[in-house]
Amino acid sequence: MDKKYKDLRDIPWVEKYRPKHLNDIISQTLTVQSLRNFVEKKTLPHLIFAGPAGTGKTSTARSLINDFLQTENNRIPQDCMLEKNASDEVRMGKLDQIKNFVFHRGITNANHFKFVVLDEADNIPKAVQSAFRRIIEMAPPNVKFIFMCNFVEKIIDPVLSRCAIFRFYPLPRAGFDQNMKSIAKNEKIKVSKNVFDAIYYITLGDMRLAINLFQMIVALHEDETLDSIPINPDVVYEISGYLPQKKLDDLYKYCESLNYGEVLKILNTLQGFSSRGLFRQIMSKVLSSELNFPVRERLLTIIAEYDYRLSLSADPQIQINGFFANLISILGGTE
Repeated sequence: MDKKYKDLRDIPWVEKYRPKHLNDIISQTLTVQSLRNFVEKKTLPHLIFAGPAGTGKTSTARSLINDFLQTENNRIPQDCMLEKNASDEVRMGKLDQIKNFVFHRGITNANHFKFVVLDEADNIPKAVQSAFRRIIEMAPPNVKFIFMCNFVEKIIDPVLSRCAIFRFYPLPRAGFDQNMKSIAKNEKIKVSKNVFDAIYYITLGDMRLAINLFQMIVALHEDETLDSIPINPDVVYEISGYLPQKKLDDLYKYCESLNYGEVLKILNTLQGFSSRGLFRQIMSKVLSSELNFPVRERLLTIIAEYDYRLSLSADPQIQINGFFANLISILGGTE
């Protein structure tokens, strides 16, 4: 393996290709445009970025701060940003550190903007959120809070009313392809569309997960040169705990032919796969099938039911076997 390849592998791609400025951000067009306007006017409210994981909330926050402060070499000074993972660190005992940062005035440049960035803010206990309301009210005008959360409904109303809320959405396929092709081109890797299809299916537009998965796949081929890595879509599925397409097709074919014995044989060969991922794959098969609506409705209902059971930590093997027995009964018209 050549030295250049080793050097590239040492850098997490999710950091290497993290946007540094608002203009670098793909998708989230309305949000980015609004934030650009704030930068141009040099005025900014407290912010809440809400949306699923991997949609660019953290990257957007850092890009906004970079553009707002016009940082050198994209390095945000320590006295200008305090970043915390709220779910782990923000409890009553940790508020003093945030208060000290908010209300401290330096000897020089005392009026420069400062930012408090709180990730997973929806996991902050309600009592601590109430304390934040008071801190926000008393904070100097040069201090701005950026709350990031998956579920904005878990943020209390007094905090919501003091912030501008921006919603982030999973990347659409066009934006996803643009980003992934750019990475592949920069790393001099030839990748087929089928590979990107598989990555997008698994990640559902979670760009952070997609980039990490892409780097993991490339890392499997450490003895290959970068421009000749033979990436097979099946590898993408297997490394993510999903069934390769051929095995999935065989499994569903035996379900349609009501052959529970062959289904069990395939299930017994599976190791380390994602049970909930398998449900997603079967759901895709059901949705693309020509089954009549009542049958599809019943199948989707049992998929939801068994998926819910798994979310409650039920035994995966028992649930999977029971699910396929139920599925075959419905397809055979015996239920």
